[in-house]
Amino acid sequence: MAGPDRTIVVLKLFTLDKPSWTVEQAAQELQVSVSSAYRYFAALTEAGLLTTAVSGHYILGPAIIQLDRQIQMTDPLLQVAKPVMSEIMGFAPAGSAILLCRIFRETVLCVHQLTQVSTGSRLSYERGRPMPLFRGATSKIILAHLPLRDLRRLYAAHQPAIATAGLGDAWEVFRRSMAEMRKAGHVVTHAEVDPEVIGIAVPILDDHSRILGSLSYVIPASEERAIARLVSLAATAAREIKEGMEVNLGAPKNEVREDAA
Repeated sequence: MAGPDRTIVVLKLFTLDKPSWTVEQAAQELQVSVSSAYRYFAALTEAGLLTTAVSGHYILGPAIIQLDRQIQMTDPLLQVAKPVMSEIMGFAPAGSAILLCRIFRETVLCVHQLTQVSTGSRLSYERGRPMPLFRGATSKIILAHLPLRDLRRLYAAHQPAIATAGLGDAWEVFRRSMAEMRKAGHVVTHAEVDPEVIGIAVPILDDHSRILGSLSYVIPASEERAIARLVSLAATAAREIKEGMEVNLGAPKNEVREDAA
């Protein structure tokens, strides 16, 4: 594998479970020579993506914080979605939250959150925390809008998890459940990720009807009567976000999408 590819692999070593690595540990884990590992670490350190901690240990570096700030200031989805989310938060029941999420590999990441949840309650969908793709309205509505080839691949790799999530114990059942979610245009779940809450999610699509992410209300379980109203509000907000991105990016609107499933 070429050097630049190895540097990316080195970055992937740094996780919440193991946030600190020595060059020697990384060389052993990646099965490369120590001298090669030193070159990868040196390149990443020079770029600010790694920095030294203590006793030869390395941690993620300040350039990542700089990149995160740049994303917050320049990501078109975030720029359009943030004011829309602030506006529709005013219609949410007390103790609610609104989430903006994106797919990341085979997980879903919250990229922005507004919350009224008390400090005694904590949502699992924290910004930047990878969440399961098969549980919760926020994730399921993204899953349902993935292209057919991606659904086939995910089903082949995760049949037990998909069956446990109630999404189907056979490919055709899974495919039909995804088609039903797409047709409905929203997903509502009860306590699938966190207890005593309801998740209400709609897709955010691009101008080719490809999935960009999801917009979700998370409300107290006692507020079930608000579901229909919030589904409508979220769907309207998602369309506003889509239209806002088209305006900002000058995207063409006349291309036809290949059917997802």
